[in-house]
Amino acid sequence: MPVVAIGFLVVAHLFDYVSFLVMTSRHGLGAEMNPLVIGLATNYGLPGLTLAKLGSVVFLAVMVLILAPHRRKAASALLLVGVFAGVLGGVSNVAWSGAHAPRY
Repeated sequence: MPVVAIGFLVVAHLFDYVSFLVMTSRHGLGAEMNPLVIGLATNYGLPGLTLAKLGSVVFLAVMVLILAPHRRKAASALLLVGVFAGVLGGVSNVAWSGAHAPRY
């Protein structure tokens, strides 16, 4: 369970990150809805934002691995929230880009 589940977490946040890069390259940072992401990108640039994203995913994955042997339900819930957050971020980025795409 942990390896596959952690894989879902990584893929969900990779989707969020890549869709963020595409959206902001097309529409600028003003298209981002998360004020935390805007602040990180503004203050630390893309390298800082990337490190923060990577650090948060690694932290969450480690927490799930630590919790899983003793508190399986808590670890599963934490993982579910993490995957949901990544998917929601990616979907919102894609939706925003699609809604604001030029019409020909």
